[in-house]
Amino acid sequence: MTTSLLIFAKAPEPGLSKTRLMPLLDAQEAAAAHEQLSRRVFQAMATSQLSIVLWGASEHPTLVDWAAQCGWPLRQQQGDDLGERMAQALADELAGGAERAILIGTDCPLMSANYVAQAEAALASADVVLGPAEDGGYVLIGCSRAVPEIFRGIEWGTNRVLEQTLKSASQAQLRVTLLNTLWDVDRPEDWRRFLALQAAEKKKTTDGV
Repeated sequence: MTTSLLIFAKAPEPGLSKTRLMPLLDAQEAAAAHEQLSRRVFQAMATSQLSIVLWGASEHPTLVDWAAQCGWPLRQQQGDDLGERMAQALADELAGGAERAILIGTDCPLMSANYVAQAEAALASADVVLGPAEDGGYVLIGCSRAVPEIFRGIEWGTNRVLEQTLKSASQAQLRVTLLNTLWDVDRPEDWRRFLALQAAEKKKTTDGV
């Protein structure tokens, strides 16, 4: 069975990227942070066995470069809000021949090929799989058929996203599997946590543990 992995990505643009990290970071630094997080996810997905597609939020040249560097096709997100864009992208992949489709972003430092593989396995018996985020959203969503109803009426960017998505899934009588909860980088405290994670990883590598 074929599974598509969709990576939703935005270009790193000063003043537009990771603005919630300001004023801890200035506009240039926030954009650089966004690029660093994105490349970390790309590198983590390099070992995935799934069919990977980069879905860009714009036609920015950086997104074209990223797709070329990774050897992935680049497609354009379509829709008026995040929900519409995710629903459309997942539906397009399924209509294009994928039997399962999994979507992630570029904000989660702990995203791994193994976590995505767990999502793929869950879709053998579930209609929808979700990777909860500590802030009340989710870092991963996957489905074995188009489920546009779970993207409607969601207060995107709030701590109610997961709760509202689960409610919509329940009303639609969908079978849902939840993965382990991870965290993503949105706020200054998240960035500090990421820097601490990096330091720990570097020490582990240096110590050879």
